[in-house]
Amino acid sequence: MEKDSELDSRIGQMLQAEKDNVIPRMTKKDYIIAAVITVISLIGIIGGFFL
Repeated sequence: MEKDSELDSRIGQMLQAEKDNVIPRMTKKDYIIAAVITVISLIGIIGGFFL
């Protein structure tokens, strides 16, 4: 029974955190940075085949 109450309290904390926007979300800037890193790494991988 203790595990059920602990699980319920954790679920409650997560729902409250979502309402308060405490959970960090990726912004547009983060997506752009991730895309640039991906493109650079793909160019490096493709370039490595031709060396």
